This record gives sequence, structure tokens and C-alpha cells, in this order.
Amino acid sequence: MNSRERLCVAIRNGQPDRVPVSLGLSEPGPFLGIDNIQFYWERQIPEWKARFLAEHEKFGSDSYLHVVADTSPHDPECEICEVKAEAAKVEFSRIVHTRYGDLCSRHLIGLDCVPSVISPAVNDPEKDFPKALELLEHPDTKDLGEIHAAVEFTGENAHVGFWLPSPIDWWRSLRGAQNMIMDLYDYPELIKKLFSAYREYGVALVEHVLTETGVQSVGIGGSTTSMSVISPEIHREHTLDFGRAVCDKAHEFAIPVQYHMCGKSRQALAITAEMGVDGFDALESPPTGNVDLAEVKKTFGSRISLRGNVNSIHVMVNGSPAEVEKDVMRCMSAAKENGGFILAVGDQMPVNAPRENILALVEYGKKYGEY
Repeated sequence: MNSRERLCVAIRNGQPDRVPVSLGLSEPGPFLGIDNIQFYWERQIPEWKARFLAEHEKFGSDSYLHVVADTSPHDPECEICEVKAEAAKVEFSRIVHTRYGDLCSRHLIGLDCVPSVISPAVNDPEKDFPKALELLEHPDTKDLGEIHAAVEFTGENAHVGFWLPSPIDWWRSLRGAQNMIMDLYDYPELIKKLFSAYREYGVALVEHVLTETGVQSVGIGGSTTSMSVISPEIHREHTLDFGRAVCDKAHEFAIPVQYHMCGKSRQALAITAEMGVDGFDALESPPTGNVDLAEVKKTFGSRISLRGNVNSIHVMVNGSPAEVEKDVMRCMSAAKENGGFILAVGDQMPVNAPRENILALVEYGKKYGEY
């Protein structure tokens, strides 16, 4: 099998020729010798392409890409201004000009720092409510050029999925994590209206992408739905209906859905399963997560595929290749049987993971992943 076939079979809970090995290089620039200012500010190469070149060509793994849709020509105009560029960092403002006024956010990129929000776009949820709603228009005219490019360029050598943030993650991108959490309690009715509009927008966007492109899956981004951030009750209230709607739409196209939740996710898995998802990701092991992979395989493995669980910090950053081998063997013993498992780290590969450990993950993943 090629990488695309292997990953497509595994995410659907089938048994491929071997367990796919997915690196999860969410910050691919440094792995190609490109610093963050060059990568994120100067935009020397698309993120999906950099990730593919690092995962597939440099390390020889099964590349698993997630690509987003670009803005519609009908979306509010966006302006980058107030740029303060220095050798080690770049600060800038991003202003979105809506019909109801501007949304302005301040951002920072450092040589060793990924893009970070200094001040969020939404400052007053009630005042900025109509501005935020305007961001949820025109889902059926979004620019899909980068998705088409990723599918065509990678061919059989990668699995290309469409990435869609959960409502909580979308609101966090506009408000910041702490403000987002407080808004759930301080503005419950407003949040319901916003998330209802976002659900309608997200389903329409999924339909547009799946109608017009050849992506092989849909990924729901739920990093801040983690139990490290919110409670199971909040996850059920604000994510379950959205997930169900996205899964229903994707399954109309016979496309699988994988839900990404890093951190402590075990309490949320049963709720996430109710959405009808086809796969769980990233199933972090302690101490950053709380997933016992063998237990989760036993509980959900007959109906939901699993991706992740190699320890990112103790093993990939601070361990040796021998310790990587040991952790790969642990994961294979826990979840390899009968397929439906993709070997990967919990969440993403740290940029300071030694090269020899990454190569060891690929080598031992292929060695112990044979069926």
C-alpha cells in the first residue's frame, strides 16, 4: 500500500498492510531549517507543503496533512498594518473591516516562537457580536486553491484532510483561551447564538469542500475542548451537536471524521464518540494526558480508530532511540491488533525532539507495525 491508502484504511478502522507512522509536524519550518519569521511572516512555502516535505521526504513517514480553506472574495477586507520588524521578532496588527466596525488583533512571531496573539480580535462579546457573525458568511465561496494544490502535489504519498475548528476553538481564536472560558459562563445566550451560527457555517463549509475537492477526511480541531481546559459538561453542551452535524454531512460523502483533542481527553471520549466520529486523535499519555491506550482500544477499538499516544516529552524530547523503541512497542502491543491504529505522538512532534529520535520512531514504527 502507499501512504494515502494505508492511512485511509486505518482511519476507517480497517487493517492496512502495516500500522501507519504519522509524525504530526505541526510546526514544520524548523525541521526544514527555516526559522519562524521566514516561515510564517515571509511565507516562503505553504505550511502543508513544508509539513509534507519534512514528514514524507526527510523522515520517510506516512504524511497526514490537514489543510484549511482560504477566505472568500466576499469576506470582509483584511489589512496587515503597524508592522514592527526586528531581527529576532515581528509584531503586527491584523484588522478585519466588517460592516459593523473593525476587529483588530495584535500578533507576534519570533525566530523561535510560532505566531502568538498579543491582543485578541474580540474585546467586547456583546458589542462585537455582529462583527463576529459576519465572519461566518459565504462558506460556499471559500477559496479552495490550497486544498486542491495539496491533493495534487502529494498524490499517493500523503493523506490530505480538511481541518475545521470546533466552535470553542474558533471562539478561542477570536478571544483567547481565558476570555473564551469566561464567556461560556458570562454570556451563555450569546454563546448559544454564536455557536449555532458557527455550526450552520461549518456544515455548509464541509459540504463545499467535499463537493469540490478530493480530501480524504475531515478533522475537527478540538484542542481547547480538552479536559485540561474545560469540563465534560461544557464539551457536551457546546461541541456534541456540532460534531454530530459535521459527521452527518461528511458521511453523506462517505468521508471519515477524526476528532483531535490533546491534553487530558479520556473523560471526553465517550461524549466525542456520540458525535459519530470515525477516529480519535491524539490520545496523550501521562503526564500531559491521561489516556491508557490499551484501555481505550478495548473500550472503543471495535468502532473507532485511534491515533497517537507516543510520549512527546519524556520519550521524544528527553529520551533515547532505545526508549523510543520501547514506547513504540508499548503502543503497538496496546492498539495494533485488528487495525484501526495510527502510530503518532500525543498532540504534535516537539520542534526540539532530536532527529535521531524522530528517525527511530519511523524505523521502529514500520518494524513493529507489520501485520
